[in-house]
Amino acid sequence: MNTDPAPTHGLWADLARPGLAPAQADFTILGVPYEGGVSARGGTAQAPARLRFWSQHLTPFAEDRTPLGHLRLCDLGDHPVAQPEQDFPALRERIRQMGNILIVLGGDHSISIPVIQAQLDRFSDRRLALLWLDAHPDLCDFFNGSRFSHACVLRRAIESGLRPHDVLLLGLRSWEDQEIPLLEKEPFRIYTAAQVAEKGIRAVLKEVRTWLHSYDAIHISLDIDCLDPAFAPGTGIPEAGGLSTRELMILMQGLRGFPLVGLDLVEVSPPLDSSEATIFAALRLILEFIASAASSRKPA
Repeated sequence: MNTDPAPTHGLWADLARPGLAPAQADFTILGVPYEGGVSARGGTAQAPARLRFWSQHLTPFAEDRTPLGHLRLCDLGDHPVAQPEQDFPALRERIRQMGNILIVLGGDHSISIPVIQAQLDRFSDRRLALLWLDAHPDLCDFFNGSRFSHACVLRRAIESGLRPHDVLLLGLRSWEDQEIPLLEKEPFRIYTAAQVAEKGIRAVLKEVRTWLHSYDAIHISLDIDCLDPAFAPGTGIPEAGGLSTRELMILMQGLRGFPLVGLDLVEVSPPLDSSEATIFAALRLILEFIASAASSRKPA
């Protein structure tokens, strides 16, 4: 029996406009309910539907009461993926043709491979930064026999033309042997979760903002396991010692004024969190991203 309450607001906190095309919207949301790249526990394919449902219980405001109701959001529904080798190119092309700020809902982190590739296509004439928020660097070449595992995402992005010195990784605290040589060789900018705890998130944010000022476009890849399991237990490989929801919100809010061009939010597994706290953490981060991205034309 379905015990879900009736919605109190419209889709995406009243921001979604029925019948709106991406070209008419400020933001486009696309779900990719694919979990074929997971290496542990599944359930991430259920996230887009669950995020949409609970988005109808949010109000169109950022945490600081910044109104968002004037923004126009187009939700294109879900893009099917069955076999990444065959289906990722079509997803890449679909995203490449979008002309506004993108929000992609996973699914496991492997769906970010075509998302990042498409952003590289879209912004080939500008300097694009990738802000990677994750417990893992995902720099494996092969994992569980696959080049499209969720542990290989950043490796595939680098092979697609993303330059390591244009990547900032934050929240890291778990490593595979095959990732270490690349991490030590290439000029990635890295803040482990332990460094964030030691330095403080506001000090880290100040350094992140200084680094980002030289970029014309910024994409965020947000694996929910960058959060500590105390805040987001609903994920396949929870790693102790992660960021708090407050720390991640401070980071997201601190990006106001910067040219944010996309967010992919992945690895939320509704079946692994009966409280659905993970869902609500993800939704709050999406709204704070929307507020920050909407301010991108204002001076930082």
